[in-house]
Amino acid sequence: MDYLGIAGWAFGALAALGALGAAYVRVRSSVDNATAEIWKGEAEAQKARADRLEAQLEELSGRVARLEAENRHLSELVTGQAAIADLKAIVTAQHQELISLIRNEGS
Repeated sequence: MDYLGIAGWAFGALAALGALGAAYVRVRSSVDNATAEIWKGEAEAQKARADRLEAQLEELSGRVARLEAENRHLSELVTGQAAIADLKAIVTAQHQELISLIRNEGS
């Protein structure tokens, strides 16, 4: 074989290696793009799920707050503490008025 034949074989081998390398890069890029699309879809699904869970949590927090307020109100009604406090204030005020009327009449 002469130098031209050897050079032809070398150039052909390099061209084949280059083509294989380009094919590998193309396949690898396609796989990476497909993987990225899968992960992007998964991320969007997880974000939508997180948004739904956040909305449900806010709704439950509001319901718990309303139930606690209603529970306090019902507890006050059952124990009568608010009514007793109001009655005590009225009796104390009227007692003071009577004492001052009695003292004024005696003077």
